[in-house]
Amino acid sequence: MTILYLTFGESIEYHVQAYLSMLSFKKQATKDDRIVMVTTVPQYYRRARPWAEVVPLDDKTVEEWKGSSHYSFRVKTMALCSQAERHTDDHILFVDTDTVLCGSLESIRRTLDQGNALMYNDEGQPSRMKGPSLRMWHTLRGKTVAGVTLDGTHHMWNSGIIGIPRSLVGVIPQHTLQLLDAMLGAGVKCFNVEQYAMSVAMSEHASLKSADTQVAHYWGNKDQWEKHAYAVIARAYMEQLSVEEEIERLDIAQLKNIPIFVHKSNTGRRLKNLIGKLFADKDQKYI
Repeated sequence: MTILYLTFGESIEYHVQAYLSMLSFKKQATKDDRIVMVTTVPQYYRRARPWAEVVPLDDKTVEEWKGSSHYSFRVKTMALCSQAERHTDDHILFVDTDTVLCGSLESIRRTLDQGNALMYNDEGQPSRMKGPSLRMWHTLRGKTVAGVTLDGTHHMWNSGIIGIPRSLVGVIPQHTLQLLDAMLGAGVKCFNVEQYAMSVAMSEHASLKSADTQVAHYWGNKDQWEKHAYAVIARAYMEQLSVEEEIERLDIAQLKNIPIFVHKSNTGRRLKNLIGKLFADKDQKYI
């Protein structure tokens, strides 16, 4: 299995998240698994080089991959297509940075071995959503794009995890790209049109299964998880742990105690902002 990551840009928090996720998958990986990081900042992953393949990505290619629509998440689809061409005999598991393997990698492998596809979870039909997703549906409803008529039978799945069985590695990434470009060409402005295109392609070619019992996708509580990720990396540095010790010390049971989603009150956020303005820090001193 090829376990694939993508990072671009120098904002360190995304790379810290990615490294924690990579460690969690390495903890269960077998000799037949490879972890691949496609990144514009390969220097951030020097510590992972003994056990992961780090593929440099230049800024020019990132801009080309965004396409004429300059859609950032198209880069994700292009990275998947490029690696699918390299690893045609592997299952491919594309993993977002804000994830951790808290369940069984072997269970994921068995699901893919059976010819099923995986995404994180089923978010429902766009016609029953709100905001940008609903506007996307109104734009696409009834249209035939890349050979698929969007008639309301396709659900939107979360693309934090994308698992493609080896038998479909040559099909699903390219069909996703065709669907995505057709949707963007139809005028869709929705930020998550990428995951809808992937959902449609997946459901057209395979039976889609959820990965949310095996992988924690903590998009709804990044602050706590990032703090833990920084602590893991700092401890490894301060104690000069070997890679083997670092992976062994990663406590998955402890990770399960961190919530992956926390509902944050908008009123609370506004009050904090107001208090911050009324009682701003002052009298700063410097060396």
